[in-house]
Amino acid sequence: MVRFKNRYLTAEIIPGDSTSQPLNVKKYDLLASVLDITEQIHGEFGAAAIRNGLEIKYCNESTQIAIIRCRHGPHRLLASSLPFLSTVGKRKVQLQSVYTGATMLRCFKFLKKFHEDKINEALKTCKTEQEKKKVIETMSKANLEF
Repeated sequence: MVRFKNRYLTAEIIPGDSTSQPLNVKKYDLLASVLDITEQIHGEFGAAAIRNGLEIKYCNESTQIAIIRCRHGPHRLLASSLPFLSTVGKRKVQLQSVYTGATMLRCFKFLKKFHEDKINEALKTCKTEQEKKKVIETMSKANLEF
């Protein structure tokens, strides 16, 4: 038997509109949007190549992070079409690829470091202790560990 290798693309979902509404993205909408944009960019070949192993493994609305699983090989087609994604469902968004890993564990390790860097960056901009406490409180509400 042949083992199928997978790649996991970690992407940051950046809202296109500047409203303060929570990002309400369903896995199915994200999956359909990814398939549509890949078909637009790479044609039927691209859509058929990624469709077989494509799955949204993780989608967190508070951190605006998604992990997309795809087969090794066609993952290049998927990675090249993600920056052109402009809508998910009825919401204007932009997907920024952050990391490509071979396992979910590696992606989560990267996300932990990524969030720690974001927290440290936010804390450096704070001038008072009150602002720092507010940032830490906001991050803890978003279920981030630090």
